[in-house]
This record gives sequence, C-alpha cells and structure tokens, in this order.
Amino acid sequence: MSYNYLIQTVSECAAAFADQQDNPDHWQPICRELGNLLQGMGRFEEAITWHSLSLESQPNLAEIYAQLGRLSAQEKNWDVAIAFFEKALESIPDSVHIYSNLAQIYGQTGKRELETDCWYKAVELNPDLVNAQGYYKLGQAFEEQGKVEEAIECYQKAGDREAALLPAHYKIAEIKLRQRDLEGAKACFEHIIQQDFKQPQAHYQLGTILSHQRKFESATIEFNHTIKLAPDFARAYSSLVQALIRQKKWDEAISTCHSILNLVEEFPWIYSLLGNALQAKGKINEAVAAYQKACAGRGWQECLTNNYFIPVDHFTNRLAIFETHLLPFANQENFAALEVGNDLGMSACWLLDKILTSPSARLTCVDNPFNSKLEENLIKTGSIDKVTLRGDNIPQHLALLKPLSFDFANLQYRKRQWDYVKENTELAWKAVKVGGIVFVAGYGWQIPNNPEQNVKKGVDIFLESIKGQWEAVAHHPQAFMLIVRKTAQSKDKE
Repeated sequence: MSYNYLIQTVSECAAAFADQQDNPDHWQPICRELGNLLQGMGRFEEAITWHSLSLESQPNLAEIYAQLGRLSAQEKNWDVAIAFFEKALESIPDSVHIYSNLAQIYGQTGKRELETDCWYKAVELNPDLVNAQGYYKLGQAFEEQGKVEEAIECYQKAGDREAALLPAHYKIAEIKLRQRDLEGAKACFEHIIQQDFKQPQAHYQLGTILSHQRKFESATIEFNHTIKLAPDFARAYSSLVQALIRQKKWDEAISTCHSILNLVEEFPWIYSLLGNALQAKGKINEAVAAYQKACAGRGWQECLTNNYFIPVDHFTNRLAIFETHLLPFANQENFAALEVGNDLGMSACWLLDKILTSPSARLTCVDNPFNSKLEENLIKTGSIDKVTLRGDNIPQHLALLKPLSFDFANLQYRKRQWDYVKENTELAWKAVKVGGIVFVAGYGWQIPNNPEQNVKKGVDIFLESIKGQWEAVAHHPQAFMLIVRKTAQSKDKE
C-alpha cells in the first residue's frame, strides 16, 4: 500500500513542479505530504529533506528532481528515475552525484555502455571519486566496448595512482601493440621492468619488440632474462634462438639448441631452428637429421622412418594447418590432389603418408622444373604409383588438366610475380571440383622494394573476378597461408 502511494505521490510532485513551479501554494503541500509519507515509512532522513523543501519559497528544481530520482531508484522504478536525473542534469550538468546515480541505475539494468559512460563523466568531474582499481575496471569496460582511447586514459590513471598496479601498464602495452605502436608498447614494458625486474612476460615482450626493430643483440639479452626468470617459458627459447640466427651467430645458436634439447625439452620447433643453423653452416646431413626429428615430433613419424631428404624446411611450420583441414579426407576413395610447386616434396610426401592412403587416391605434381631429389623422396613413400609428375612448363600443364577433377589443390609458387600467380591460379582453379579446397602458400609474403613479387595481389585480383564462386575457409598470416573453398564454377570459366 505504502509503495503504491509513494509512487503516486512522487508522480504528483513531479507534475506539480512541471505545471506550477511558480506557485508555492500548489507544490509545498505535496512536498509536505511526501515528507509525511516517508516519515511514516521510517525513512527519516529523506523525510527531513522533503519537509525542508516544503518550506522553500523558490524551488531548487535540480535538487528536487535529483531527490525524486533517488526515491524512484530506491523503489526500482528505473525508467522514471532516469528521467528525473536527466531533468536534474539540465540545471546542474556538472553534478558528480547525479552521474554516479545514473551509472548505478544503468548497472542494475544491464546497460553496460551507458553505465561506463556515466562513471567516466563522474570521474572526469571528480578524479578522486574512484581509486586505482576503479580506474582499472573502468578501463576494462571501455576496452570491451572498443573505446580504446578512453581505455588507455583510465589504465594510465590507474597506473599513476598505484605504481605497483602493473596489469594497467600491461593493458596499455597490449593496446599499443594492436595499434602497431611499437615505441609506445616498448615504453610500457620498460616501465614494468623498472617497477619489477622479475616480470618474465615484460622481458619477453620487450625482446620481441626489439627483434621487430632488428635490435637482435638487445633482444637476446631480454630473452635470456625471460628464461632465467621463467625456465618453462617455451616461446622464449624459440625467440632466443631465432635472434641468434638473425645475427648469424650460428655456433651459438647450435649450442643453445643442444642445451635446450638436453636440459629443457625436445621441442619440435627447436629441431627446426637447429636445422636452420646447421644448414647455414653447410652441415647438410646434420640439418636433414634435425628436420626429420622436427617432423617426427609434430606427428609425422614417416619423415624420420623413411629418411626423406630435407636440406631446407619450408613445411613444418604449416604442418598443423594441413592436419586441421585435410585429415578429415584421409583414406577417402578416389581423392585427387594437385600440387603446383613441389620443391623437395615435403608436402607431397606428407599427403601420400597421411591423406592419400586409399589405393584409388592420386596426386598430380606440376613444377618448373622438378628438384632432382623430389622423385627420390616420393619413391621412399612407397606410393609413387599414385603420383603423376608434369614438369618444365607450369601454365601449359595446368591448361591441359581436366576441369573439375581435383578435390584439393596446394599452390606453392616459387615464381611470385603477381601476374604470373594470377594466371596460374586461374588455370588451377578450373581443375578443382566444386566443393574442393585450395591452399595458397606465400600469401602476404612481400619482398621489400620489389612490389611485383606479391602472391597476395595476384590471388586477390583473381578471387575478385570470381565473386560468389568461393568462400574463405581460413587465413593464417603467420604461416602466410590462405585457404578457400570453391562453391561454384561459372560456365564461362570452364
């Protein structure tokens, strides 16, 4: 009964001020009635406020609407409360308390973006309204909403108020990295390390930035700090060896790899890096052995067992991608695969070992020319009878392929002029069945000062010309790979 009467009285009070705010004889009795009602409900402080307002000869509209808003909010009459507070803001737009009340209402009603905006306005008016943790949470809310600059400002204020609140500086650094502001991110990680040297993540991220800036010696120092602070930080070992290789410190890279393998763990990627360093030193047989172990460690045991000759490894970093998208087709009858650009045949051998295991499966290899070791590796698979080799002229051989005859095509262009790529991609596309999958290697790889060498440009121009006939399956920027599925083939392309 009291609740309904209170809501009714609040409404009457609002109407009185809206219609006859210059007539105290009209609104003063309603204020007294509201005060009496609150007093009867045991809400004495609020009752005193309204009794005091009833004695005013000139109404303080901002205070009245704010009080009406608070009463409505306490009764969870949210929309009415919001309307009263917004009315109050017309008279006092710099009221911290009103923005705080609005923020709490929006929080109660699940309107997170409006809640965050109101808290932000409140703390702009009174920076001491919240502590460091409050600014940090506000920054998180802004970041979730995609309001990056506001997020950075709040994280910065959190860090300024509490120097030991390192997560705030990590958050700023993460945003700077996404914005590709390496210097800004670098400054954040340096600040974190200055506050607490025993922060392995900060050392690692700083080392990564220094590597991007080609400051490999300084990067090496940071990666070593990371490893000392966190011996289980696997990525730091990889980054350390890569930094040594980029400095052409082959012997140090090799010894570091052996130390990691002996003392830490036999990471497959360490074998890959070891192979790279050995290959650069001219120790080809040792490099081959390392690459074979890298493949075996990633689940391709046949590479080691069959002793495939791999003096250079361009495949193991993509092996997991191949597994993800192709293992569902393993042992499928009559599965037909096309490879353009085979080099030493690592991907071809993997296909024969893992996917093309049905007696009716087949593989067509097209290259210009074939590497002399390719056929030796294919023979070692024991499945060379499934393979057709077509060499010397890639465009000519692609043009002769039967349309709509392959379930899968793997395009690995060694010649990467964009117009050449476009021409051969179009020819290979015609040979792929509707529903077939196409892998494109080197997608996104660019050579500085040589814009013509651009696989991505050639592929994108071709795909743009056949809109509606394909769909993107996956894009792996770090591996420079694009995967698409053919969904249709227009008659003029057949």
